[in-house]
Parts: sequence; C-alpha cells; structure tokens
Amino acid sequence: MENLHSAAQSWSYRVPSPPRLLVPPPPTDRRGAPNLRIENSSNYKFESSGFSNTEFLSTVTYGDTITGNIMHEWKYENRWTAQRILPFLFLGPVTAARSRDFLQQNGITMVLAVRDMKSAHARLLGSKAAQELNIPYSTVDTAGNQELIAAFPRGIEIINAHLSAMYQQSQNSSSPDKASAPGKVLVFCETGNERSAAMVAAYIMAMYSMDVIKAIQIIQAQRFAVAFDDPMRLLLQNYDGILSARRDVLRSVRQESDHQPSSGLSPPFSAQGGMGMFRKPSKRTLDDAYDDDMDLEGDGGLGEEARREGRGGAAPFLDEGRL
Repeated sequence: MENLHSAAQSWSYRVPSPPRLLVPPPPTDRRGAPNLRIENSSNYKFESSGFSNTEFLSTVTYGDTITGNIMHEWKYENRWTAQRILPFLFLGPVTAARSRDFLQQNGITMVLAVRDMKSAHARLLGSKAAQELNIPYSTVDTAGNQELIAAFPRGIEIINAHLSAMYQQSQNSSSPDKASAPGKVLVFCETGNERSAAMVAAYIMAMYSMDVIKAIQIIQAQRFAVAFDDPMRLLLQNYDGILSARRDVLRSVRQESDHQPSSGLSPPFSAQGGMGMFRKPSKRTLDDAYDDDMDLEGDGGLGEEARREGRGGAAPFLDEGRL
C-alpha cells in the first residue's frame, strides 16, 4: 500500500531545546547614534520589588534616575574596571571592588558581590579596600546560575535598602556636601560579565519595567565584555514573565480597590517608598473546586468544534493525496 503521507518538517534527533533569544543591535536615532535612553514609563509605577518604583527612585536619587547611555569606544583593558550602567549603579569585576582609587573617585557607598557557594566558602571575593574605607559590603550567594532567578529579588532589595538608608542619612546630616549625595552601588563578580551582569539586568527590568532585550542592550552599551549566554538569557526571560505576572496581579488589585468604597483599611501596598503589604486573596471553597472539576470533565456547554476554534499549531504530517 502506497504511503500518501509525508513529514511536514524535517526530522531531528537532537534533544529538544527552547528557542534562542536573539538580542539585535539597538535602534538608532536620526543622527545614527544608538537610542538607549531609559525613559520614564507609567508601567513601572506598579511595585515589582516591594517599592513604589517611580516615587522611590526619584526620592532616593534626587531625581537622577534616568541615564542617556551612549555606546562608547571599547578597549580591552576596560574589562578590568567597572562602568556606570545607571547614575547610581556600577557593574564590574572584583578588581574594581578592590581598587581603593576607583571606589573613592566614583563615590561608591556600597559594594555588592554576586557569588557562587564555592567562592563564598573560600572567601575569594572580598574587598579589603571597601573595608578600609568603611564601605558596606553585601553578598548574594547561589549554588549555580539557575538559582539566580530566586536571588534577583534579594539583590534588588539590598540595593534599594541601601539607597533608602543613604537618603535618610543625607537628610539627617548637617554637612552641606552630604545633603544631596545619593548612594552609589558597585555590583561585581569574578569577571563582572556573568552573574553580576545578570543581577544588574534584573534590576533594570524590575525597577524600570524594561524587557530583557532592552536591558541587555543598555548594559552592553557600557560594558561590551558582558557574556549573556543562551541559558542566562532564558533565565532573564523567565524572570521577565514573573515580573509581568506580578504587575498584572497588582494592577487588578489596585483597580478592584479603586472601585470599592473606602472602609478605612490599609491599601494593598504602600506608595511611600516602603515595603508594601500585599493582601492575600481568599481561599477557594470546596464548592468552587467541585464546580471547576465539573467544567473540566464536560465541555462547559460548548460543542467540540467551538472548543477547537482558535487553536494554533502545525500538523506533523501532510496528506499528499490532497496536494
């Protein structure tokens, strides 16, 4: 019997893998210069790391929250120092954290090491220069790069907590030099190109509501040596999805609270730059769960064709008899 079916796609014997996330060159303006400016966006008014982003960043940085990053000429020796990604956030290797001159010249007020457990146990990423200058030293330790997605919120909170503390300190200071001096954080790892770069990308995505491609482009414009391999890009893309889901939930909660009459209760989250208190939704009852199970067993009152309508996908085989 003649076989009238053929494969719709070419066969492959490799292990299935997720599609690659390609980062194209940044768009250019009318002059041909890369357009990498971080713009104000109404999207990041919703909390994504425990802070009300717009008000918090504008307050603790005295309005210096946006950077007009432009791509500059990259030299090989630049990989051994740190670059400014945001007005208050630097990215670089451990050599920058150990450089007394760099810390003083750039006004660094905290260093944050993103380490794996082996480096943490061996105490390889210390900063004697920061200790001598009385600069706070914080760490985020993970067992591997895959655990970074769980460590991103902790790192973001460490950075924001320091910025908030520096703002309170400057407000209570009688010195005119420190009255408007925002905090500046150096995020580093061994090379400044992998874990620490991912942490800075996650910060931009969370606090500025940037997608993963734009965040990587902004970082690469200042530190060309960063290495976002496919697994790291996929991890950041998954974190972007988590942030989007959290913003959708908080947006719906805010809309729901706006339509409800005021009862004197506290809002679901604070807009004063402090840690927000999220209101937990009520649990489903047994009847709700039973009704959901009944809907899954039947077709919900819809016919078979109606349920299949709108479904995408491609057939694995082609019927050559109809070609």
